[in-house]
Amino acid sequence: MTAAPALGGLTCTGAAPLCLWVETVLREQLQRGERKRVTRSTTAAQKTNVKPTNSVYWREDFEERMRGHGQIQDAVKRGAVDAGWGDQGGDDRPLEWVRVRDVDALASLLGVATNLDQLQVASVELAPWLDRYPRLGEVLEAWAALRRVRSLGPDSWHSWQDALKVLDALAARPGEDQVLRVLSGHLFSDTKRIEQLLPQLDVLSGEGLSSRSRGKWEVLRTLGLVKQPLPLMVAGVGAITMQEGPDCTIVRPYVGVAPQSVRGLIAKPAWVLTIENLTTFHLAAEALKGRDDGVVVFTGGMPSPAWVAGFRRLTRDLPASTVFYHWGDIDLGGFRIAARLKEVALPADSFLQPWLMDLTIHGQGKHVSETVGNAMRSSAIQAGWLNLQELPNKALEQERVELTLPQ
Repeated sequence: MTAAPALGGLTCTGAAPLCLWVETVLREQLQRGERKRVTRSTTAAQKTNVKPTNSVYWREDFEERMRGHGQIQDAVKRGAVDAGWGDQGGDDRPLEWVRVRDVDALASLLGVATNLDQLQVASVELAPWLDRYPRLGEVLEAWAALRRVRSLGPDSWHSWQDALKVLDALAARPGEDQVLRVLSGHLFSDTKRIEQLLPQLDVLSGEGLSSRSRGKWEVLRTLGLVKQPLPLMVAGVGAITMQEGPDCTIVRPYVGVAPQSVRGLIAKPAWVLTIENLTTFHLAAEALKGRDDGVVVFTGGMPSPAWVAGFRRLTRDLPASTVFYHWGDIDLGGFRIAARLKEVALPADSFLQPWLMDLTIHGQGKHVSETVGNAMRSSAIQAGWLNLQELPNKALEQERVELTLPQ
């Protein structure tokens, strides 16, 4: 390594902000040094080469380059980096490369904590939840490998702690729904705080760090967070038996009752059809006029814990011959809803059949990416619909499908 050039009277004090190009170079070297630390490599980190004329160094004017020389020289004196200088140019010899020597010294110079330091703090602060929330361990492992989770690193541990407090509050009342902004205000004195924690809640309650992000209400309703308590809306012939008070006759075109009040169903339908979207539910309820062979139930999108509990009580004593169908959008959300219904909502030994959810096979719908198509097919398989594992990469909204009911 050649000696650093004299500064020609241009100096930077230690308290002065780093030149932009200097900070860019040093932060790049800090990242490279941290990667070497994680992999336990004994080889030197790759240099940041600023010799090319299109580098961040040469995009600055002469005065700014000279100002930054003093900051690089200071970093070398502190043992944070090594630097190489050009062979020609006298006292104004240009900088050619920079390489990290000591990760901790470089982080201190930049005024930042290393990933290791941040991870140690995060691990201590999040430790009380590790045994109860398996995904949290995966998050910490990702951070230890210098991978961010939903663009968040270990310095974001406060927000993950808040998300875990939300999950604790929901776990304390299993099978119930809670009003989103009421709970947020109670926990954080901020009615919108929970809505700022969607990435964390999605990861902690989801299928894994690599799973595709879910939509806002898919995450919240799955957890049991709702805008306001919603009724269980049912169309068909029969009566809903209630936990308290008189039974509720299912009038035309439908009735809505509090899910937690449902005890059962006095009816023997040949089939039960759950429907994702409200418009289609209304059309189906009208189409049931004059028929007594089926029951249609609105899921409200992704079914919430209270809906699931009410639906299970509604259908638990139906004849074993009753066939369960689900009809939703032919998209990722629609198949995720079906997978959740199959997992948590059906009576024991029952199977869920798709209703009008194979139409894209016949060429209908709009194209989606291969990634989304793969996720759709995966959720269809989770719903038990192996016959749909060859679906094309197409999506179709439920409202675009002509209404027909099981016969």
